[in-house]
Amino acid sequence: MILRALALAAPAALLAACTNSVEVEPAALPSAASASAWVVYQGAMSASPAVSWAPDTVAAGTFLPYRPDSPAITYEPTVVPPGARAEVGIARNAAGMIVRLTTSGLIPRRSYGAHLHTAPCTAAPADAGPHFQHQKDPKTPSVNPSYANPRNEIWLDFTADATGAATVTSEQRWSFTAGSSPRSLVIHTLTTRTRAGAAGTAGERAACLTLPAR
Repeated sequence: MILRALALAAPAALLAACTNSVEVEPAALPSAASASAWVVYQGAMSASPAVSWAPDTVAAGTFLPYRPDSPAITYEPTVVPPGARAEVGIARNAAGMIVRLTTSGLIPRRSYGAHLHTAPCTAAPADAGPHFQHQKDPKTPSVNPSYANPRNEIWLDFTADATGAATVTSEQRWSFTAGSSPRSLVIHTLTTRTRAGAAGTAGERAACLTLPAR
């Protein structure tokens, strides 16, 4: 009799266990409020869907060899191929601002330097001027890490993904003011150096995108 009772109890216990496993609730997902407001990312990743990207300034263009009034110019077609694209968005917030660069059509898995510069693009790469600085270095060219650094300038270095695309952001605790803002994005052949005497340098200027005056 005892053996028969045990035999009948075993299937019931197994059924109860299966029922309990189905009823277990999934772990609670983090709330949107707890998520990071912005993510610095590269390649095919995208920003958090909980965040609305609403820049007050946007500039976009397709890189081509120079022609008059070109918004986007490639100076080094083997580094920034004609047809590659870039978009720069600037969004001010209570803390300062966020600058976001999105690119496509570049050399897959290649690393680039990128900064915001003081003057618009022209046929001559040097005409875009030096890096825009929040606190201007009294010495030119600025290669002092006290001034040439990613907190005082807008550095947007990136590595293109397998499709040649990338997105990167720079968050700052200061913002551009009317009449004092960068006028171009310059993409460089190398990533940005940080050592004294070479800080801020990133090889040749491979391409340039003109930004609107603010």
